[in-house]
Amino acid sequence: MQLIPMIYRRLLPWGLLPALLLAGCVAPLPEMLKTKPAEQPQPVSPVPEAELAKAGELAAAGDHGAAAALYQGLAMRVPAPYRQDLQLQAAGQYLLAQDTESAEGLLAQTDIEGLPPLFGLRKRMLASDLAVRKGRLRDALSLLEQVPPEDAPVDLRQRYHRQRAEIFRLEGNLLESARELELLDLLISDKEARLRNQQAIVQTLATLTDGALRMLQPDPPGVQGGWMELARIIKGYAGDPDHSQALAAAWRKRFPGHPALPGLLEGYFQRLQAQYRRPTHLALLLPRSGPLAEAADALRDGFMAAYYQQPQARRPRLNFFDSSNVEDTWPLYRQAVEAGADMVIGPLHKDAVSQLARAGELEIPVLALNQIPPQVRPQENFYQFGLSPEDEARQAAERAWLDGLGRALVFTPGSDWGERIQSSFRDRWESLGGVLLEQRTYSPRGGDYSGPIRALLHIDASKNRRRELQRILGRKVKFEPRRRQDADFIFFAAKPRAARQIRPLLQFHRAADLPVYATSHAYAGRPDADKDRDLEGLKFPDMPWLLLSGADDPLSQEALAAVFPNARLRYQRLYAMGIDSFNLLPHLRRLKTSPWETLDGQTGNLYLDGINQVHRRLVWAQIRKGLPRVLGYAPRIESDLMAPGDGLPPLMLRPAPAPAGAPATTPEPGPAPAAGDRT
Repeated sequence: MQLIPMIYRRLLPWGLLPALLLAGCVAPLPEMLKTKPAEQPQPVSPVPEAELAKAGELAAAGDHGAAAALYQGLAMRVPAPYRQDLQLQAAGQYLLAQDTESAEGLLAQTDIEGLPPLFGLRKRMLASDLAVRKGRLRDALSLLEQVPPEDAPVDLRQRYHRQRAEIFRLEGNLLESARELELLDLLISDKEARLRNQQAIVQTLATLTDGALRMLQPDPPGVQGGWMELARIIKGYAGDPDHSQALAAAWRKRFPGHPALPGLLEGYFQRLQAQYRRPTHLALLLPRSGPLAEAADALRDGFMAAYYQQPQARRPRLNFFDSSNVEDTWPLYRQAVEAGADMVIGPLHKDAVSQLARAGELEIPVLALNQIPPQVRPQENFYQFGLSPEDEARQAAERAWLDGLGRALVFTPGSDWGERIQSSFRDRWESLGGVLLEQRTYSPRGGDYSGPIRALLHIDASKNRRRELQRILGRKVKFEPRRRQDADFIFFAAKPRAARQIRPLLQFHRAADLPVYATSHAYAGRPDADKDRDLEGLKFPDMPWLLLSGADDPLSQEALAAVFPNARLRYQRLYAMGIDSFNLLPHLRRLKTSPWETLDGQTGNLYLDGINQVHRRLVWAQIRKGLPRVLGYAPRIESDLMAPGDGLPPLMLRPAPAPAGAPATTPEPGPAPAAGDRT
C-alpha cells in the first residue's frame, strides 16, 4: 500500500474553507433515478443498516481504512446502483486513509455506465483528487471540465468550485482560483460560510503583486474588478488601519452593488486595529566585531533604510547594543528593558538566540535575526527570523512535485550546510509521495565535481558494463556511455561559482534533458548573462527584492546601492532581511493569529508557524539565455494544516448517524516547525 499524505489544505486565509474534494451530496434514490414522481415508488435499500452505520462511525472516528474496507465489503453483497454507491464511498475513505493505490484500483472497478450523471461527476471528483495527490494537476483539472447542471444538489456544486479553486491555486493561477471562489459565493446562503469564502477571495487576490492586480483588472471593473481593488486596499494599507478604512468607505461608494458583505470589511479592520502594534522604542542587539560583524552591518543598513521611509513622527526611538560577546546577551536584553524599549531586534549569533530561547518569560517581545532547531516550545514573546536554507529546500521539493515530477536525484556539498539542505529536501519530497533515488555529495572546497556526478548518474556503471562486455567478447566494441534512465529531475545545492561548474557537467554527462532545481544560493543575486549562461534552464527560488524590485522602489537594490556604495555583494540578501526586520514588527501579533495571515516582504511572502518562526514563500525564476526569468510565486502546500474530510457522502444510501459525542469539526494542528538560517 502506497501512503501519500494529503496535500490539500484549507484554502487561504484565517483557516477558512473546509477540507476539499471528498464531500458530495446526499440525495434519496427517488430524486436520483425517478423520471416522474408517480411512476417510481421509493425502493427499500438492500444494504444492512447496522453495517452501514458501523462504517459511518468508523469514518467519523478517523479510522478511514477500516471504513473503506467495510464499505467495499458491503458493495460486494448488493446490486447496482447501490454497489457503485458503496464503491465510491470506499474509494473516498481510502483517499482519506492516504491509500491511493487501493482508491485507484477501486475507482477503476466502479462501472457507472447507465447510471445517473451525478454518479459520473462524483467519480470524476474522486479521480481528480487522486490526480492532485500524484502531482498531475492538468489531469485533475481536465476531469472537472464539465460543469454540474443547475439542478444538481447545491452542496455538490459548491464542492466542484472549491475543488477547481484549489487546483488553480496549486498551479499558481490565482486569478482563476479567485474566479472559482466567486462562482462559489453565488451558491452559499449561510452568512458566516459566505463571509469566510469572501475572505478567501480577497486573500487569494492579495497574493498577487499590486502591479499584477492593476494590470489584470478588467474594464469596466465590475464585480471581479471590485474584488481586486478591495484586495489592493487590504494589501497596501494593512499597516495603516485608519487610512485603509477611509479607502474602504470610498470603495463601497464606487461599488454600491458589490456582493462583498459589510462584515468582510468591518471585521477585518476591527481585528487589524486590535492586533496592529507599532513600537515606539526599539533596541537592536547586533555585533560590531567578530565573524558576524559584516553581516550585522548589512542588516543594520537595510533596517535603517526602512526606518527612514517612515514619516518622522512615526519613527520609533532607537538604541543600539553591541552583542559581539555572546555571553552578554541576557544582560543586554535587561539593559534594553530598563532603557524603556518595547521591543528588541536581534541577536544574530545562534548561541545568543539559544540563550534568549531558554531564558523563560520575556517582558518585551524579541525578534531574533536567526533561527535555531526547535528543542522546546519557546515563550510567547520570542520570534525568530532568518533566511533559512531549509525553507528553500522544502519549496524546491514542492515546486518539483507541482511540476508533476516523481523521482529525484540529489547533489549537495558534504558539509553541515549541505546536510541540512539535503535532509530538508528529502523529508519534504518523501512526505509528498516522491521517491529519492540517490543522493551524492561533493567536496565543499571545490575541485573535482565530475567524479561524484558520474556516480550519481551511473555513468561509471555504464563504463563498467562495457569493460565486462569486452572481456566476454574478447574484442573492443563501439560504445557510448549512458546515464541512468529512471530519474525525473536533479536537485542540487551550491554557491554561484560551484553551480556554474556543476550545471555544465550535468549536461556533459548526458543529463541535459533532466530538469534541474536549486536553492537561491546558486544565483549571485545580480543579472550577469555572461557568467550565468552556464546555469541555463536552472529553476531556483529567491526573494522578490532581487527578482521583482522595480526602479521606482525606494528600497530597491539600485536605491540602496546609491546610499551604501561600499556594500558588499556577498551580503546583499541581508539588506533585504534588514528591511523586513523593521517592517515585520507591527504585524507580528496579526501574523500570530493564523498561519494564513501573511505580509508581503522584500525577502518573500512572510508568515509565522506555531512556534513563532518566520517563514518565507519565495519567487521562482529560471535562467534563460543567462538571465533570470520570473515564473511567479509557488503556492503553499501545507498537509499539516489540512483538516481531514468526511469522504464523499452516498448518493443513494441514507447517511449513517455519527457516534455519540463525536465532534462536529476536526481542529487544525499548527504548521510543522522549521529551523535554520542562511549564514
